[in-house]
Amino acid sequence: MISSKKIYLANLMLALLPNCAGREFKARLLRWAGVKVGRDVEIFQGVKVQGIGELELGDRCFIGHEALFLLNTGSRIVVEEEAIVGTRCTVVTGFHPITPDGPRILGREGTHSTVRIGRGSAVLTGSTVLPGVTVGEMSIVAAGATVAKDVAPYTLVGGCPAKVIRTLAENIIRNS
Repeated sequence: MISSKKIYLANLMLALLPNCAGREFKARLLRWAGVKVGRDVEIFQGVKVQGIGELELGDRCFIGHEALFLLNTGSRIVVEEEAIVGTRCTVVTGFHPITPDGPRILGREGTHSTVRIGRGSAVLTGSTVLPGVTVGEMSIVAAGATVAKDVAPYTLVGGCPAKVIRTLAENIIRNS
């Protein structure tokens, strides 16, 4: 579980540290705050983790400039080994219901879920992954996409909302 005070300090430090240095220090900093960080994780400048929940970064994954992980209490984000979360991507685990009656956010309980970014998959620049979504193994989310539904393994998706562009497994079989 992430400590809110520690992650606040970790976020401040991550904003100041350069991209090319301090890989292990960045990983230690996030571990200190309660994030599970695997081996050889590349974390670029300005990455932010907000909220308290669970965040797991698998071995050899890449987290780009200013990526944002928004965790609601009781939620979880798993970035599996060798996955990429690109520059300015946002991963969200919950929301507050908005209705025409009553208070908008304050005083209303939020939802929580698990978001999983599968092994070797890539969520490219400026994409948003919404609550409860699983991005399947070796899939690609095109730049700027908004992913509201699960992405099957070996699939390229893009758009808002994200739709299947093509299956990647066919390319792998042809190139074998």
